[in-house]
Amino acid sequence: MVCKSWTLPHRTGQVTAASHSLWGSVRLTYAVCAFLSICLHSAMRSMLAMVILRMVRPRPEDALLMTGAALELERSNSTAAGQCGGSVFGLASGIQVTQPTGDLPWTRNQELTFPGVFYYGYVISIPLAGHLSDRFSSKRLFIMSLVCEALAYFLLPTMAHHSYGAAVVSLVVSGMCAGCGNPPLYQLFVTWAHPTERTSLLSFAYIGLLMGSIVVYPVANYLSDFAWELSFYVVASVTLVFGISCHWLIYDSLDQHPRISDAEMAYLQREPLTRSQLSVPWRHLLTSLPVYAFILTHIFHNYTFLVLSVVMPRFMREAMQFNLHDVGVLSAAPYLGGMFSKLICVFSCGYVERRVGLNQSWMRRLLYVACSILTMVFIGIIICAGCEQKTLVMLMYAFLYATTDMGFSAGYWPTLLYFAPSFAGLLSGVANCLAHLSGFLAPHLVAALVHTGAKDEWNIVLMTLIIFNGMAMVVFGLFSSTRLQPWDPRRHMESLSATQANVH
Repeated sequence: MVCKSWTLPHRTGQVTAASHSLWGSVRLTYAVCAFLSICLHSAMRSMLAMVILRMVRPRPEDALLMTGAALELERSNSTAAGQCGGSVFGLASGIQVTQPTGDLPWTRNQELTFPGVFYYGYVISIPLAGHLSDRFSSKRLFIMSLVCEALAYFLLPTMAHHSYGAAVVSLVVSGMCAGCGNPPLYQLFVTWAHPTERTSLLSFAYIGLLMGSIVVYPVANYLSDFAWELSFYVVASVTLVFGISCHWLIYDSLDQHPRISDAEMAYLQREPLTRSQLSVPWRHLLTSLPVYAFILTHIFHNYTFLVLSVVMPRFMREAMQFNLHDVGVLSAAPYLGGMFSKLICVFSCGYVERRVGLNQSWMRRLLYVACSILTMVFIGIIICAGCEQKTLVMLMYAFLYATTDMGFSAGYWPTLLYFAPSFAGLLSGVANCLAHLSGFLAPHLVAALVHTGAKDEWNIVLMTLIIFNGMAMVVFGLFSSTRLQPWDPRRHMESLSATQANVH
């Protein structure tokens, strides 16, 4: 019996995958580089939400808000859930006030929207990077993304002191550089991961998305005690050194790698696609349900992650009344839930994929629907909780990150490497471009809905997360697929190989 899928050998067929140890392999080297790259990109992106609280000087209008809120709290003598946000600005007895401590004369609207400016550049560059990574050197894009983003971050403090507009330009450029790194990183997994290892290695690499945030929040908070500019210089320096080092660690193809063994090359070797085979079948792409399911699911799912990562430190400070130093430490705590999810995927997904065999669609749909339902339940509990229930809210955030990440890592994100591996860079670029529109739209939404920092105002923002998770669940649950599509060139190569095998 001939295997019908390029992406996953069937455990009962005659065509079986050769085995090769992951330890000491070049596959592991690339997975570690991908992990560190995602970690550093995530750190540079996430630290903005924390450091912005230290960058802006106290504003006169904030003092008026604080005085008014204090008088209102004294009259009511209450700290009920509906008034949770007031105490951040309050001067009443027993309430700790945390004000901005920076030196930039920015307005509240500028302060709220600045972290999201990063995504203006991100969504501009990522589709082009996706197209180029399928046809040219993914290695060069991978390295240039890290090096150029690091240089842009070096300049950002200087630009911020010059003017708000100059800081916006620097951050947009940084986002453009970061956007060039995601598609080639994803595309290189087609070369440097065996089909039965892809979900596990992708999950390991994307631990960096969480680890970057876990590490950078307390580090940036500590460095900002000396000077908020120091956070940018330290993170940018580490990124620059690592980006240059990748020149000797990452390669575009098996033949280019100087340290790959013959056994591992045989394990990973597949017939390369010609340039004519890589012509994009636009008509099939634009009429493919799995393509639309993947892109729409990523748009809806990524909204939750971006809203939480961009505004969570401010939510904790305003709605939950944490002081500024606690925000720096506790903002990283919920990411531990996502870390737990990633570890489950790393150690179990490869085994499950081999046991399930060809038909993975039902498994991934069921898992994603379950994760989405749990995510909506956890968000609902956070909405109902009061500001005095800090432990409960932090616990729900940890669970929320775990289910959100499980739906991403083991649910929909790996499916592209199965149903359209030849166009993984292009499609992941398009999906990330559209999905990260919410990165700069979400801060504007928060600025429009949250005027005083009250928890009632923040609850409206949280309600939008439930709506988007529900839409993602419906789309992926009904229309997703993991089967190699007939318009993918590798499907034709598979059929040709099967015909030649039957002839012999």
